[in-house]
Amino acid sequence: MDEKELRQLIGAFEDEHVERTRAFDKADKIGQAICAFANDISGSEEAGYLLLGVDDDGKISGRRIDDERWASLGGLKTDGNLLPPPSMSMEKFSLKEGDVIVIKVFPSAYPPIRYNGEVWIRLGPRRCKAREDDIHILTERRARFGARDEELPCERTKMTDLDISLFKAFYLPKAIDAQVIEDDDRTTIEQMSALRFYSPEKGCPTNLGVLLFAKHPERFIPSAYVQYVKFAGADNAGDVLQENVFRGPLVRMVQELDVFVKTGPAATRPVLATAMREDPVSRYSAWALREFLMNAIIHRDYFLGNAPVKFYEYEKNRIEISNAGGLYGRAKPENFPFVNDYRNPLLAEAMKVLGMVNKYNRGIAKANRELQKNGNPPAQFDVNKRTEFRVTVMAQGESGQTKWHDKAKCGQINSESGQINAESGQINPESGPIKAKSGQINQVKPYDTDAQDQAVLEVIHNHPGIKLEAIFLEIKTSTRSIRRVLGRLASHNKIEYRGSKRTGGWFVKT
Repeated sequence: MDEKELRQLIGAFEDEHVERTRAFDKADKIGQAICAFANDISGSEEAGYLLLGVDDDGKISGRRIDDERWASLGGLKTDGNLLPPPSMSMEKFSLKEGDVIVIKVFPSAYPPIRYNGEVWIRLGPRRCKAREDDIHILTERRARFGARDEELPCERTKMTDLDISLFKAFYLPKAIDAQVIEDDDRTTIEQMSALRFYSPEKGCPTNLGVLLFAKHPERFIPSAYVQYVKFAGADNAGDVLQENVFRGPLVRMVQELDVFVKTGPAATRPVLATAMREDPVSRYSAWALREFLMNAIIHRDYFLGNAPVKFYEYEKNRIEISNAGGLYGRAKPENFPFVNDYRNPLLAEAMKVLGMVNKYNRGIAKANRELQKNGNPPAQFDVNKRTEFRVTVMAQGESGQTKWHDKAKCGQINSESGQINAESGQINPESGPIKAKSGQINQVKPYDTDAQDQAVLEVIHNHPGIKLEAIFLEIKTSTRSIRRVLGRLASHNKIEYRGSKRTGGWFVKT
């Protein structure tokens, strides 16, 4: 859209395809308008335009939008308030009279779209809440586009196979406004049908309803469980040290997984930091592991074979989480993780309603930040298989930032690797200036820094307290090379590591 087209749109009358508002910060008003355009109750199959920064009379308000507000508008689609997420685009125009934001919303193929649990539609120039008849029309329209696997009836099941209390007590109050529920005189089957958990045509729950609420979903969808195995080694040939299977309705299974992650693979243990203080340390970030498990559950192909979501831990080395089904739709190896798409959008919507995921398309970035805070390297993704998606999380000690030891006694730095020497707490006697056994001073040759050493030294000088992974992002070389540089700089008293293993960092030594 160019400026001429924009001004023509600004000058047009408000109708079912155009709405104007002068505010940039009315999140609810903007969300409701997007919801109404996406539902396209008239069935015109034409895009709707929401113009921000324009008064009701068609004049530009003269306001300017700052970068923070512009960025928050960009999160409208991914913040989880619009479900399922509609397709839309945004453009910013800085005109001489003021800024104008154009949000173009495309009709959804899978209505009804809800904003904060409510369905909004547009009747001519007016936006309003949808009535029961309107929602029925939108639901029928969705059926014409063809059902996804998650919407198909699971014909071997009956209502008695579901735990209805989970639907009534946990899901319904979070999905639908309380006043709407109070005024709703429909039966449970009719309520579940409206939310796509039940097929009235076939008289049985849908696959989505089975996954979420069935007492034993794996009886009807064999792959609907998570398998945890801990191996005593670096591959599957090692002895099995522990095995757990997580079954049951997703509403409960996810809660069990959350508890297991925090008390198992990501359990914290105290490590002596000083003579008077212990710090909690964990091999893995619990938040990151939980995020990757949620992604595996939401994005897996439940009808590709019978394999479960695999949650494999290799003792003191790494964790691998894999699910059937590779990247889907618009997500490709060349654009992952910046572009995402949903194999199971209704399951993703349900998990968001239940509070089991926070924001769409934001989890991987936050998970990597949590891993970095915990001392783990970034997660590694295998996205090149068509029938499997796998993420690998290395243990904390594998990053070279902090190493897991059963006998962490002191917290001194090993000058060869830049890691904690757990056994003696002394500087490495081979290369460091202090002999661990005698305490005598070694004769150290004059230190002549090369370019890489100088680059690392400058990064530490400019960022006191920096961790190894952050140095890696600055220097753009291998972590092994950086560890060697840190060892050399530490052995020649150029730098030192201060603080605990979890929260400490590197400093230039004065």
